[in-house]
Amino acid sequence: MKRSVFATVLAAGLAFIALAMPALAQAPAPVPQPKGVKSSNLITSLGGFREVVSIPVVLTGQTLEIEPGGQTGRQRHTVPTFIYVLEGTLVTNSEGGRVGVGGVQYHAAGQSYSDPAGIWHNHSNPGPTPVKYLLLFLSTPGGEITQKAAADD
Repeated sequence: MKRSVFATVLAAGLAFIALAMPALAQAPAPVPQPKGVKSSNLITSLGGFREVVSIPVVLTGQTLEIEPGGQTGRQRHTVPTFIYVLEGTLVTNSEGGRVGVGGVQYHAAGQSYSDPAGIWHNHSNPGPTPVKYLLLFLSTPGGEITQKAAADD
């Protein structure tokens, strides 16, 4: 009798394992949780970084470095652009734009800025060390995104 009970329990256990193994093999792995991550919202010289767009967009970008005493030259973007300063202090001189944008602004490392589309401006670095920044463009496919002023403009 003991032998038949043992055989029954063993058979039931093996059947359970055989049925449970595929389910266990398909069980999802634990979801990775955040660890060692710090997040900070982008801050502009005017407060929180936010720009509303209502068109299908393509996001492109570039990193730029301006040497001490250097400048981008007078230019304007035909699409919204966003800048995040990585190193140094970027000086922007805009010829108009919404309140708080026109004139000279200083953007320190860790700050962000939005160049309004169609506004002539010049980014410069009057400081003693290079300025490095990330420039993102929100555009639609194709077309010119930056216009440089001619020497006589």
